[in-house]
Amino acid sequence: MSNGPSFSVPEEVREVLDQGVQQARTGFEKMMQAADEAARGLDEKAGSAQKQALDLRRKTMAFTEQNVAAAFDLAAKLVKAKSVDEVMKLQTEYMTKTFASMRGQIQDAGQAIQAQTRAAAAEFVTETRKAQDKARDAVEKTVAAAKDAAAKATKKK
Repeated sequence: MSNGPSFSVPEEVREVLDQGVQQARTGFEKMMQAADEAARGLDEKAGSAQKQALDLRRKTMAFTEQNVAAAFDLAAKLVKAKSVDEVMKLQTEYMTKTFASMRGQIQDAGQAIQAQTRAAAAEFVTETRKAQDKARDAVEKTVAAAKDAAAKATKKK
């Protein structure tokens, strides 16, 4: 550690800052609860076509909540830091953990998007085949009806 000057934050100031962090955390948690309740209300109305998008949104909300919680944890630790060296150490640890967490979140989201894309493509192929089968049946019925009409017209002559 460095031999530079240390700094001192009065305990009263630390307590006020700590209360501010706790109040902000509580406010964020209430906002997340309200957002989750609102999202659940929307989820009930959503059809199966929106399920994959909802899953990705839930993942994103969970990632956001994790990242903000980590930031609040850092803020709470910084308020209690007693030296610049401790602040730097906490900040470095936070950044290291945050980058690792974000890398995992990006990989997780990427895998989810790939799976959703594959599922959507498979559904598209299935629906396209059904449409092609219906079109083929319609063409075959039209050709059969035309042949029938031609045969009936030929018999009448």
